[in-house]
Amino acid sequence: MAGSSRAGAGTGGALPSGGAPSGSGGATLGGAGSSGSSNSSGGASAGGASAGGASAGGASAGGASAGGASAGGAGGATNAGGAGKAGADTGPYPDITLAGLTTAVELAPVRLAAGGIYPAKVTVTSGGVDALFGSNPPLVATNAETQALRSSVQHGNLRIIFTVCEGLYRIVAKKSAGITTLADLKGKTVDYSGGTSSAYFLHQMLGLVNLSESDVKTGSAPSANSGGQAAAFWEPNMQQYAAAIMDADRIEFQKDDQGHEVYRELFDLHATAESLADPVKRRTIVRFVRSLITASEQIRTDPNVVYPLLTGPTGVSQAVLEQSFKYERYAGTLVSDALDQLVAEEVWHAKVNNRTARSRAELAPLIDDSVVRDALAP
Repeated sequence: MAGSSRAGAGTGGALPSGGAPSGSGGATLGGAGSSGSSNSSGGASAGGASAGGASAGGASAGGASAGGASAGGAGGATNAGGAGKAGADTGPYPDITLAGLTTAVELAPVRLAAGGIYPAKVTVTSGGVDALFGSNPPLVATNAETQALRSSVQHGNLRIIFTVCEGLYRIVAKKSAGITTLADLKGKTVDYSGGTSSAYFLHQMLGLVNLSESDVKTGSAPSANSGGQAAAFWEPNMQQYAAAIMDADRIEFQKDDQGHEVYRELFDLHATAESLADPVKRRTIVRFVRSLITASEQIRTDPNVVYPLLTGPTGVSQAVLEQSFKYERYAGTLVSDALDQLVAEEVWHAKVNNRTARSRAELAPLIDDSVVRDALAP
């Protein structure tokens, strides 16, 4: 799904439980754990800020600290001063537009925030991070790391500011196709989308048994009639694919031999450095992120609050959503290992696109944690 598809990078280890990005003054930017997810790890306080509080230098409510670094500057994920001033948090907020994959279950906090938590209208339009650099751009956009890495090669002013959702991928396969182990995928037809998060996940999983994408046949989007012998895709497509296979014939792969998840997609909120440096736009973005934090907490407490808002956009029933939510986490923060994931995935992404991989120092400015810190400031 060019432009609208998602991607992520796995580190091969256990998942963190939220927390502040490295070097952000020790603030805990919300905890992981979702009452609607059987895969949640950790379970810190529901989206709350904790020790460390505001950014170094003292951020006022809704504003970055005076004298802060320019948006997404060299500090990247360790930017302690913020990006520009958001100004006093007074007066009405404007309507905003967000570009994203409109059918995504990952947009649950956005849908809930748009339902009244954000104090103005939120319009979700089809698109992704590339829309931020087109004509009549939206204020913010959602995508996962694969698309952010791709777009940032041309647009160095792209900024990742919030993790909307952590998506847990899985491979679902048919035993009747001769698949009982991960290695049995060799030579089989696997439904996935090349160049997206599903391709990176498959790459990570196949690597566990010394296979690569070239060892499997590429299918299409998974469905009951796709003909694939296995699938690696995003929800809710995967749930629909899995439901069409009899329980006795279905086998799933998600973790390594030690029980660690080798991958999770980070479906992020993005803005441009210029918008974050603009006091009026920044104030709006901070307020929207604050709404997403609140929405995420509500979803973790009771996911039923958002299902009615998702059945229409996703085109699936609540029963399908309930199963898909087992593979989604809404921690309400910017995850602590966001840069680690970019660095790991960049190697694969650069090879696929025949370019030189960027270093950690070159990737660091893509992450700006100051918005989340401002949103959590009292």
